[in-house]
Amino acid sequence: MNEGSLARRYAQAFFELASEDHAIDKRFEELTHLVEAVKTAGPEAQAILSNPTFTMAERRQVLDAILARLHVHHDVRNFARLLLDKGRFGFLAEIHQSYRTLADKAAGRVRAEVVASGEMSPAMQERIREALSKAMDRHVVLTTRVDSSLLGGIVARVGSRVFDASLQTRLDNIQRSLLESTQA
Repeated sequence: MNEGSLARRYAQAFFELASEDHAIDKRFEELTHLVEAVKTAGPEAQAILSNPTFTMAERRQVLDAILARLHVHHDVRNFARLLLDKGRFGFLAEIHQSYRTLADKAAGRVRAEVVASGEMSPAMQERIREALSKAMDRHVVLTTRVDSSLLGGIVARVGSRVFDASLQTRLDNIQRSLLESTQA
């Protein structure tokens, strides 16, 4: 079985458990805290958790130390321990991503990344989010990133769709139009 399919199966099982408690988004938030805590623990802790050459007692000790710092539901704790026991803890990040996809679909959300040439004000971000929500007919969760190589404007990616309102694209379109008109 490939790794992506394995991660999706574990995510689906955890999603169904969270659905029973009507806590899909809450469990996602807690799973996110776990992923972040594992990253914060450092590469050595990550290696111990994912490497079967360490004893199960050593791996559990590291996981318990991480879990002790978190205020998460017992289902998240049990899920983390299950992953460890089954030798699947190394798939935690992929499981987290797959779970997010399931949670977004269940909530009618779609995620968008907007890349701009400079920082955008919160008001501008909200206008863009609203416009994308209207275009996609779904609630959009927006993340933004600055790319100084853009001359101006923005590029928005929503799933496989790209909305390119960058200055470079506009200039390219003008150039193409001028070339076409001179060749006609």
